[in-house]
Amino acid sequence: MLDPADDPFLTRLASRLQTQRAKSCWWVAYSGGLDSTVLLHALARLRPHFPDVTLRAIHIHHGLQADADSWAKHCQVTCLALKIPCTVSYAQVQVPKGESLEACAREARYHLFSQHLQANDLLIIAQHADDQAETVLLQLFRGAGTTGLAAMAMLSPFAQATLFRPLLDTPRATLQTWANQQQLHYINDPSNNDTRFTRNFLRHEIIPRLQQRWANINQTLCRVAQHQAEADTLLQELAQTDLNNCQTNQKNQLNINALTCLSPARQRNLLRYWLQQLQFTPPSTAQLAQILETLLPAKIDAQPLVQWQGVEIRRYQNILYALPPLPIKPAHYQQTWLPPAFLTLPLGYLRIKPVLGQGIKPTDIFKVQLRQGGETCQLRGLRRELKTLLQTAHMPAWLRPFLPLIYVNEKLAFIPHLGVCDGFQVSEQEEGWIIEWVIE
Repeated sequence: MLDPADDPFLTRLASRLQTQRAKSCWWVAYSGGLDSTVLLHALARLRPHFPDVTLRAIHIHHGLQADADSWAKHCQVTCLALKIPCTVSYAQVQVPKGESLEACAREARYHLFSQHLQANDLLIIAQHADDQAETVLLQLFRGAGTTGLAAMAMLSPFAQATLFRPLLDTPRATLQTWANQQQLHYINDPSNNDTRFTRNFLRHEIIPRLQQRWANINQTLCRVAQHQAEADTLLQELAQTDLNNCQTNQKNQLNINALTCLSPARQRNLLRYWLQQLQFTPPSTAQLAQILETLLPAKIDAQPLVQWQGVEIRRYQNILYALPPLPIKPAHYQQTWLPPAFLTLPLGYLRIKPVLGQGIKPTDIFKVQLRQGGETCQLRGLRRELKTLLQTAHMPAWLRPFLPLIYVNEKLAFIPHLGVCDGFQVSEQEEGWIIEWVIE
């Protein structure tokens, strides 16, 4: 290994990289700026110490600056000199009304990163301690909780790979010093000085003022992030314990009786964690309050709804559901189904499961309609109203309009989740079909 007396910066980086040597390919996020240029050259110097690792660079061409083409060319030339393969990927940055250019560019950048990474790959990003301090302040001004104030993690899952920030506790000044010593050439993006962008405003206007009073403010803010990360870990461990006690056999359902036994603070903590595990957009403080104040105390036969982008929180009886938004139900839906192929529905799909002695008699063609209301069926010798059967089966009210009904020769023959209507069953010696309505 390197002698610390020769280059303490490289030695410290090499020690940190030891933990990732099992990764097959290291991708350097290379913008051409100071930070990523230092990281790229440092990794090139350390490459002999990691002979089993493939080192690559990826440059994202955002197309937002007049010099973007020359920046990409600079990165390619630099990588060629270092004998590091360089991929240039072109982003299409769309900025919807009300969104920030910074956030949209970042989303586009990370989306492209994810497309190039394979399992067991490592994406290495040159974010440093000054970036971490800025992130803590940004999250603070947004009113974030422990997860936000924990800011960036040094190591975290990303797509099917891993994201690594080995310089996260290294000040930018250290990188600048090393770049000067090595006489590195890097790009100066003029947009980094535009204080209309919030992060730049903090970097150039706010943090220098804070440093006049508190010289070590960046180190202090990084310590805040470490404390908040530890607190967030404890809260997630508590939330997992509560989730184990409140979750039903379906991941997107919570038992309301168990949930209401928790304190309001633990309820909010559990709901955030539960929705995070389901990969839904996190709720705001106001939306969490709506859930606690509207859904949980609602009458057992009520159908309250709290919704935000990509999420619907519903209640049926004593169960709380987290769901993607329901589609619009067609006014009239009727399809001819040729089994055993799947049939895609407005909500979910139908599939056949062959079973001996159970289910409906196999046939070449079914007609499928969505429930309209008022249907009856002959089931186990009795004429019954479908509405009553669905209530008895505890099917949530919002699903019933999407329930597919299977007909044979214009007669109702099979109802998913309820069974086969009289006259269409197989005998114990025959192979039948169970028709499953799958909602994902």
